[in-house]
Amino acid sequence: MPSAEVQSSPKQRLSGDRTPTSSSTSDADEKKIHTGEIATRNLTPDTSDTEKAKAKLKVLLAKYKPWWVAVIWALLTAFFIAGLVLKKKTQTSDVLPFIFLYVFVSGRITFYYIPTEPLTNRIERVWNATSGAIVSRVSKRIRYLASGAAVLALVLSVSLSLPVPENESRLPRMQSFLGIVVITGLLVATSRHRQHINWRTVIVGYLLQFCLGCIVMKTQWGSDLFTWLANIASGFLAFARFGAGLLFGQAALDSNAIAITMFPVIIFFASFVQMMYYLGGVQWLLKRMGWFFYKVLDTSGAEAIVASASPFIGQSENTLLVKDYLEHMTNSELHACMTAGFATISGSVFQAYVALGVDAKNLITACIMSIPCSLALSKIRYPEREEPLTRGNVVLSKREKEANVLHAMGNGAATGIHLSLLILATIIGMVSLIYAINFFLTWLGQFIGIADLTLELILGYIFYPLTWLLGVPGSDVLSVSKLLGLKLVSNEFVAYSQLKGMTGGSGIQGSLTPRGLMIAEFSLAGFANTGSVAQVIAAIGSLAPSRKADVSRMAVSACLTGAIATMMTAAIVSMIF
Repeated sequence: MPSAEVQSSPKQRLSGDRTPTSSSTSDADEKKIHTGEIATRNLTPDTSDTEKAKAKLKVLLAKYKPWWVAVIWALLTAFFIAGLVLKKKTQTSDVLPFIFLYVFVSGRITFYYIPTEPLTNRIERVWNATSGAIVSRVSKRIRYLASGAAVLALVLSVSLSLPVPENESRLPRMQSFLGIVVITGLLVATSRHRQHINWRTVIVGYLLQFCLGCIVMKTQWGSDLFTWLANIASGFLAFARFGAGLLFGQAALDSNAIAITMFPVIIFFASFVQMMYYLGGVQWLLKRMGWFFYKVLDTSGAEAIVASASPFIGQSENTLLVKDYLEHMTNSELHACMTAGFATISGSVFQAYVALGVDAKNLITACIMSIPCSLALSKIRYPEREEPLTRGNVVLSKREKEANVLHAMGNGAATGIHLSLLILATIIGMVSLIYAINFFLTWLGQFIGIADLTLELILGYIFYPLTWLLGVPGSDVLSVSKLLGLKLVSNEFVAYSQLKGMTGGSGIQGSLTPRGLMIAEFSLAGFANTGSVAQVIAAIGSLAPSRKADVSRMAVSACLTGAIATMMTAAIVSMIF
């Protein structure tokens, strides 16, 4: 008579106890699971041979992953050594990017297998037991006052001690410093809740922005690194010309029409980003950048992720990364997320501005410097009064997984087409409207003795004081202020097109001085304009319908704060020019 099956009690199952006749997984089965035998054996009879092969390959790759990763690293090291020895590169601009790439990949491989938590936890404990314990005894008010004064003194002393270009003086640097103080004071005066301003975010944000500017503008390795990044980005996006040439022909490409040169780049970049998101590269990069900003600037994880993503995927798509949390975000978080989008440009339009003659290194530098500045200024304008849901966590919303890389590329191309058509409609509508307004204003100006009364002229005088505070030379103030006003009411593409006309498309050889041109390029590098306000309201409103009213109320404030953030970046650069 067959013996009855002995069943384990719930308590035994929870504790992991097993009887000899239990149906629980045995040690032998656990070994088989580890080796992948059960993983392939449990496939249904209908499973195809291809799926079985994929399952076996996946298990095999996982089992021997450390070995093939070590082989890849060894090949990379051999290539790195051979490249340095055989080419005999001695210029920093040639060697530094190569070294940076090798160190980055090696570090990525190393820290994948070696956890960093033990080291970071020890550092944190040492800090809390020494310096942290001393600092915590001082009141917050005194700490912030002392830190703010120290940062101001450091920024001013470094700015004045740096050598100045030929035929320049240190007076414009003082002019820019005054502008930073005045703009900060105006934001504090108009703050939503002044008593709740987190001055740590503000002080560290300003300091981080200044340090980034010094690295890029005043160190050879920083300049070489960002020049290399700019060349890589510009060269990579230029591959879109091959696809466009196949469709439109070389004659169309040589015409330099906006629709031919700009829109293929947008579609190509959107496809690439979606492919990298499918492969996990975008998530990995954003999590690291987000962790850095939330740790350093004391922001929530959602804010840090959106701010980090803004220079790469744009202001309409950045909130998709945290769409599961939009309904529960505080107003301060929503304001910060919108401000970060307004303060930067995305990689999809990068090549279009470079084609207009804008310095690629300046564009990349402006976007990276504006990330901490946008968070700092947003926390002045709309301070946090609640406890964010993602405080202390860097989170990314889960997205629908594409079937494969080609599926991801197709979805990205569709997004690129949508964005291209949106930009096309905005350019046609805004440029036509500006010409119509200028025609009407010129007609009115004839009656009061002003021959060339235009919208640009009116905005130029409105923005004149603010432009002067950025450090723009007196001869360039009106020209640059016109561009700032034009960018705010139309878009940055129209403003950069006007800037190209001022410089003849050949950099500093036009009507603007080198300082004026540099400040103009930096201060225009953002999506803060009236068209983007409507775009952001629609984008976030579709993802979080219950927050559309809050977004609508704060959108104009976020747009102005984002515009000021790019201007602050220009002022910081002017201090060290």
